[in-house]
Amino acid sequence: MIVDPETGLKKLNKIRLKEATDRNDAIKAMYDLLKSIKDGEITSTKSGPDFKTFREHYAKVCGKTPVSIIRENNCLKHWERFLGADIKMGKITPRQILAYRGQLLGRGLSPSTANHHVKALRALLKLAKTEKYISKLPMEGITPLKVKSVERKLFSTEDILKIATEALRSHPITGEQFADFLLLCMYSGARKSEVANLKWENVDWENKQLAFQGDTTKNFESRRVDFSANLENHLLCMKAKAYQGVNYLFPSYRLGRPHRTRIAVQSFQKMVEGVRRVVGMPDFTIHLTRHYFISTCVMAGIDYMTIAKWVGHKDGGVLIGKTYGHLNREHMQKMARKLTF
Repeated sequence: MIVDPETGLKKLNKIRLKEATDRNDAIKAMYDLLKSIKDGEITSTKSGPDFKTFREHYAKVCGKTPVSIIRENNCLKHWERFLGADIKMGKITPRQILAYRGQLLGRGLSPSTANHHVKALRALLKLAKTEKYISKLPMEGITPLKVKSVERKLFSTEDILKIATEALRSHPITGEQFADFLLLCMYSGARKSEVANLKWENVDWENKQLAFQGDTTKNFESRRVDFSANLENHLLCMKAKAYQGVNYLFPSYRLGRPHRTRIAVQSFQKMVEGVRRVVGMPDFTIHLTRHYFISTCVMAGIDYMTIAKWVGHKDGGVLIGKTYGHLNREHMQKMARKLTF
């Protein structure tokens, strides 16, 4: 008889002693198990909560940014449909994980996407292990799929301005806001979610810096980007036409003018998809403006540590040195012409 920690009731519960091969091993394993229960190392002899309940619990306690929670939750909902909402956390097997990953690949999704889905499940199961619903992760031994390294296309200033111009032409109401958003991403190197949540109080006119608060950044750390001439002029232009009493640089148009004072814009994804098709740049995404900013800084000769501080990298510029070598051919040829032997 053991006490069920969820109900406080004593009940008979059969537990498989996996390590035992004979009677003496079984007796020893039984006493070890009872000691673990008494010491609190095992909180339940059942298989833990069901997947749906634990997914919702994870979203509340994981401590990640709202954007990260939404992305992970989308992946976990797909897992839930595949595994079943009522499956116990301790019943998830390596075979099921491999089957789901194979299903994603069979639908034509990339290895990178499949890895992201497995990573989301791993984060959920890590919490289950921390809370002692499971003793080990079922994906142990499952290696991530190999992802081919693809050189990112470096869009030029003219390319980005084409996107902004087409938005102004085809979207008379929200096109101007999108164009301002795109240029601010381009001049600051910030992530789109960070720019979307900017408030006018984050613009430090005195010190000529744009401040990103920790509750809106990917790594939860605040940072500042010093004004370049382009960034300062763009912010001045935006300030000149900003609505009085509106806190956000990019207030939402979704629910009408009165609502703009209360929430920031949520997404420009549909506009991006339409505009990039018209201008013939199907691979363009707003995130590529971040790569544009970093690459432009590198080509301007700015040291990697400074760039890393501006964009929120904590490695002192190591990633920039390794990743952002996709500088345009014209610049590399120009550098090569400087060589003399």
